Amino acid sequence: MSTNEGALPLPGSATEPVAKTGSTAAAPRLFSWPTMAFMTIAATGSMAQLSASAEFGLGAITLYLLPAIFFLLPVALVAAELATGWKGGVFVWVREGLGNRLGFQAQWLQWVQSVALYPSLLSFAAASLAYTFGDESLASNGLFNAAVILIIFWGATLVAMRGVSASALIASRGMLVGTLVPAVALVLLGVIWLGSSHHSSQTEISLGAVVPPWAGLASIVLIVSNFIAFAGLEVNAVHVRQMQNPGRGYPKALALAGVTIVLMYMLGSIAIAVVVPKSAINLNAGAAQAFTLFTTGFGIPWLGQLLSALLTVGILAAAVSWVAGPSRGLLNVGREGYLPPALQRVNAAGVQAPILVVQGCIVTVLALAFVFLPSVTSAFWMLQAMTAILYLTMYVIFFSAAARLRRRHPEVERAFRVPALPLFATVGTLAALSAIFIAFIPPAQFGNDSVLKYAATLLIGVIILGGAGQLLFQLRKPSWQTATTLPDDPEA
Repeated sequence: MSTNEGALPLPGSATEPVAKTGSTAAAPRLFSWPTMAFMTIAATGSMAQLSASAEFGLGAITLYLLPAIFFLLPVALVAAELATGWKGGVFVWVREGLGNRLGFQAQWLQWVQSVALYPSLLSFAAASLAYTFGDESLASNGLFNAAVILIIFWGATLVAMRGVSASALIASRGMLVGTLVPAVALVLLGVIWLGSSHHSSQTEISLGAVVPPWAGLASIVLIVSNFIAFAGLEVNAVHVRQMQNPGRGYPKALALAGVTIVLMYMLGSIAIAVVVPKSAINLNAGAAQAFTLFTTGFGIPWLGQLLSALLTVGILAAAVSWVAGPSRGLLNVGREGYLPPALQRVNAAGVQAPILVVQGCIVTVLALAFVFLPSVTSAFWMLQAMTAILYLTMYVIFFSAAARLRRRHPEVERAFRVPALPLFATVGTLAALSAIFIAFIPPAQFGNDSVLKYAATLLIGVIILGGAGQLLFQLRKPSWQTATTLPDDPEA
């Protein structure tokens, strides 16, 4: 899952301006397709998404392959065509295909879904911190989770307000140490565990187990988290014109990133299922639980605490990038007349401080769900489901715009053209709509929760968060337009 629209560049990925001669600057240095692939993996991959799929054991393979084929693949292909045909991201694509109203709505949904997702992902940091302290009970403590969420988020906001230079190194290095290292360690520990004659697997290891058990839609609702995990491949499209040979390179970057992400999620989920009993898996703490059980079983419990600490570092680093990234895209669009002047202001560091404050206030309210809902697990999942509905709605608009652009603007040169784009757009749309429908059903793991009450709560949250974009669009005034780009914006 990504929340990094306009995200901080990773080491070696940013273009480097060369010396100017007079008033004309030489062309920036272009980066390679492997760098773009790495940026996409960092923006999309998250250890926080593994727990839900781990409940299905080897069935996680099927539950990742289905969204990968019917959702991830169409998103990657369609985004590759649009990115090589139009400069910009989702707002530009949808505006050109479906008009200003839906263009702004798509951008708004891309931003607001990230705001809804922050609390659930940061609760993963809270759970990892609890296991680092050696006190597992804290992972299920709503007050502890809410406190950690707010401390991390507002701390990351303060760092982001100092500008890119203050947070780029923290974000890039921390994501490497806190995401890739724990992911590799989790898989290796799982392999060693299965290869040891002294330890048994908590999940069935057989070919038949690849098909998840079916007991109605409620039994597979957690597949919705897999759509969130795969969402976001399109966010780095704003950088495609800074690549070497984007027509060939961007599709290759998406292919490498997609395969890497699918494998990481599959293997990581299975590793958790191998050591954590299904009935004990905590949706916001699966990886930390697995590290604790693996290392305790091997007689090196301190390593489990260290790896859990790395998970926390990864979320801390990612939060610095999350906080600033999506809001930057919203600011650029807002300056075309879609946001009131008060939200278009930037501070001395060129950062969209008013939007960051509004974002922080929304996250603060959503974090209270961990205090007032019956359990941390229910709060975590409700926010995940709400995020999925918001983001997948954006993808429905995205696919519709792509199909219309192919019909209405065939003359626009695309360095990469998707064979049978309408077919891929239709498949992606149907997959997104199916996941939205499933998200309104409470998971079987929630017991006897009222379907109507659950669905109504989600719908109210989606209408409030998603509908605010349409309210702003309706209230916009000509005087709101200031500039289309910011002087300090690297994409300007």
